[in-house]
Amino acid sequence: MSRIKTIFLSLIGFLFIGFLGAAYYFSSLVLYPNVQCRADHHVFCDTPKERGLDYENVRFQTADGIELESYFIPSSNKNKAIILVHGHGGQKNEGLRFAKSLHNAGYSLVLLSLRRNHGSFASMGYYEPLDVDAAFQFLKNKGYSKIGIFGFSMGAATSILYMAKNPEIPAGIFSSGYAVAMDVMIESAKRDFGIPYYPLIPLVKLALDIRGNMDIDSVRPIDSIGNISPRPIAIFHCKSDDYVDHHHAEDLFSKAKEPKSLWSPECSRHERIWNVYPKEAEERAVSFFKTYL
Repeated sequence: MSRIKTIFLSLIGFLFIGFLGAAYYFSSLVLYPNVQCRADHHVFCDTPKERGLDYENVRFQTADGIELESYFIPSSNKNKAIILVHGHGGQKNEGLRFAKSLHNAGYSLVLLSLRRNHGSFASMGYYEPLDVDAAFQFLKNKGYSKIGIFGFSMGAATSILYMAKNPEIPAGIFSSGYAVAMDVMIESAKRDFGIPYYPLIPLVKLALDIRGNMDIDSVRPIDSIGNISPRPIAIFHCKSDDYVDHHHAEDLFSKAKEPKSLWSPECSRHERIWNVYPKEAEERAVSFFKTYL
């Protein structure tokens, strides 16, 4: 009997250690994603020169002391600018797909590089609003008084959270963002790894909170988007998005207040609306900002 008990306790111990190891591994995928620019996704993986745009490499510091190096693309209009915010595992190049048309429309641009690319970690929108604020302050210090925001995926979630807290942002486009950070991670774990919620996901959440010194449950753009009104917002989202399900766009849109719009074209890859509908995507983005910024 004693031997059976020992085997049983050993098995429980191995399972517990295994779950802790798995939680650490999956939390690392969230906190430390591989940063890369892929031509099949981001299209433009060089500098803005690839799009025929003159630019400056600029540096500015977040309130918590992280120095971010980003692209600044000035225009002749010294009053209006847009901050483009990339997604999880992405780089500042992500905004280059829309950069040329927005710049041609007269907007100066900051293609923001988030903290994961500068020795820190990704927090799914918990700390990234500090990065956006650093870009915002950079533009304000240059004299820009009308500053819009355009976020992609995690950058869209981050942009919602930041715009809701900063009444000086007059207009925002949120492309392929999520309504609740934990929900998109839970959905991803089940879809990509076949992992049910119990018993692993609560341990992953705990690992994220401890390792990131944050409360990942509080990253809920759906609770903030309604506070943006009466400032206008637009949501872009592939109808069959293969990573952030379209219900996130529907949930965000239902909580947003007027003026608001939702564009959900027939496409299936995450954050690739421009790749499938480049002309319409650019026309919609330019039209939105020309109307409201």
